Amino acid sequence: MKRYFIERCNNSEFIQVLDREFAATDFVKARIKDIANRHFILRSDLQNYYDANLQASISNQLDKRGFIDNAVNYIRQNMENPHHYRYTTTSLRKILENQYDFIFSNGFPTNIQNINSGVMTANAGDSAQFLFLARAILAGFNCSNVDVRSSKYDAVIDYNNILLRIQIKGASGNTISFKDRDRGGQGIDYQHERNRGQRITAEHCDIYAAVDKQVGICYIIPMTYVETISDDEITSVSLSSLEQYKENWNIIAEVAGTRTIQI
Repeated sequence: MKRYFIERCNNSEFIQVLDREFAATDFVKARIKDIANRHFILRSDLQNYYDANLQASISNQLDKRGFIDNAVNYIRQNMENPHHYRYTTTSLRKILENQYDFIFSNGFPTNIQNINSGVMTANAGDSAQFLFLARAILAGFNCSNVDVRSSKYDAVIDYNNILLRIQIKGASGNTISFKDRDRGGQGIDYQHERNRGQRITAEHCDIYAAVDKQVGICYIIPMTYVETISDDEITSVSLSSLEQYKENWNIIAEVAGTRTIQI
């Protein structure tokens, strides 16, 4: 059905019908299912189409210069020190200009080649791993990938001759889990204890890195914090409760400071 929908999206008249029918519902998300059923397409495919295209269309209705001017003026009006504002205004304006198109693209492009969902799930996990590696290297850390998939950690950082083990997971919602996935597949008893996901502990890694695959934001979480979370809460930890670790790259130095074994 996905291939069928993709092929039909090449028809401009069909696209106009989809847009017109959704506009007639006043863009109520719950009505997407009705439109999908009417045209014999998957609701998830249609919602992904609306998410991407309606958000992208916003930029066509806005004046880029006016948007940036309003944003900069808002910052100016809410800053206590005008000298502080004058010092930062040029860099603020530049980053707003560079990020303008990205704002309306709904983050990084996702599966535009329409890869099989099972393959894409595995690839998305790899993407989170490489996003973290790129971010860490760009931040100035000596970071290397771990190629052995059976390893309990995905990367290592050499910080002042101290090796730190990093486990990396992608985050696509509002929560993350500090537990491995259950093993599944044909012929595997997913209910057997050996195949059940295990809690991630300090024996497995020193830092848990959660990467928002939509925009590349990294949460650098020390395992000393993870081990304070109860077993009942471990599978659904809200990202809002981890604000102190959001883009906090200083955590790497702090964790290294607790280590005495050097290479």
